[in-house]
Amino acid sequence: MSKISNISLTSIARVAGIAIFALALTAVSFAATKVTAVKGEVTVRHGVSEEWTVLATGDVLKPDDTIRLGKHATATVLTDANNKLVIPELVMLDIADIRMLTQEELLLQLAMERVRSVPARNGGNDLSIPRTTTVHGDNKGAVSMHAVAIAGDGSLQLNGVRVLYQNGYYGTSVLRAKEIYRLIPSLAANIDSRMMVASALEKMNLNSEALNEYNDIAKSGPSKEQSSIIQQRLAALQGRAR
Repeated sequence: MSKISNISLTSIARVAGIAIFALALTAVSFAATKVTAVKGEVTVRHGVSEEWTVLATGDVLKPDDTIRLGKHATATVLTDANNKLVIPELVMLDIADIRMLTQEELLLQLAMERVRSVPARNGGNDLSIPRTTTVHGDNKGAVSMHAVAIAGDGSLQLNGVRVLYQNGYYGTSVLRAKEIYRLIPSLAANIDSRMMVASALEKMNLNSEALNEYNDIAKSGPSKEQSSIIQQRLAALQGRAR
């Protein structure tokens, strides 16, 4: 049986099975999120629908909902854990991302994200791996159309990653950023957002992953100021490893 990036198909299937089980548990246990304040243009997309509708104070959001805020808009939501999240302008955020992940959950889902990033192969015993995760709308086979839609909202989604990070949702901020970079490779040139991802990995005490992230960023043409910060973080992480 062939291998992809030293991962056997059996291993991939095992990881996929665990991931599906974990996501199922998440869906069962995830309670609703309530909108407590809205200002300006704030819209919501429910589930697989492509339609965006106006979001209002008092609305209840579910895990498969996505909200989008226009210029000068703000929204405040209250999670089931009674945590208040104030969302600023020009942000696109999946409600399912407003949750804490353990180290183990993050590592598992990072492994799945790496599998998705492997180029699809056709023919023989090679495994064809989808390059996207969620396709909205009735035509779920229209992957290219979905990629275009995501590209248009990429900057708003990266702003959503920052909101997650700033509110302590480090695990989901990493996963969302990784997915955005995979679907829209040009956004991986945003060094500030990648440094935020590395910082989130540090805050999750995943020092080895953070070290790899900073090393990759160092090779991606950061500015002099960014390089200085990266070298400081690398030295700190390497010191912890001794």
